[in-house]
Amino acid sequence: MNQVGLMCVLALAATAAFAASPDEEAVKKVLAGYRTAMEERSVSKLAVVFSDDLLVLEGTHKNDGWADYRDKHIGPEMAEWKEFKVDGYRLSRLFVGGDMAYAVQEATCTITDAQGPVVMLAAETIVLGKERKGWTIRHVHFSGKRISPAKSEAKTAAPAR
Repeated sequence: MNQVGLMCVLALAATAAFAASPDEEAVKKVLAGYRTAMEERSVSKLAVVFSDDLLVLEGTHKNDGWADYRDKHIGPEMAEWKEFKVDGYRLSRLFVGGDMAYAVQEATCTITDAQGPVVMLAAETIVLGKERKGWTIRHVHFSGKRISPAKSEAKTAAPAR
């Protein structure tokens, strides 16, 4: 075998070694579907990526089950949003093993409602499980820090002393 042929074989072998597995690709597709559903403010698209036994932790608030999250949290919130935009998305950690996976995502999110835009630095830990219908999100732990607009100062003056 000549050197060029050997280099091609080694390059292909290296590419295969670093290529994502079918499960990793499927998990990334679910994560992309989640982002798309949020940006489109689509509860029906979220239903596709979330497991029925979803657990969501956002700050100190907990939603137990997709129906609880849909009806008492994300559904009403999305109804108030005019826009949800994700910028600077970064998948900072991904692990897939057997029927479980987890991902850590970071982004800057802009949510616009009737009061105007709010920009947040966001981080999520997402746990996925492989079910009969494929990979679904089983748990989301969301943390965000508002960066714009700054929290408004109290509008009332301090009492005189």
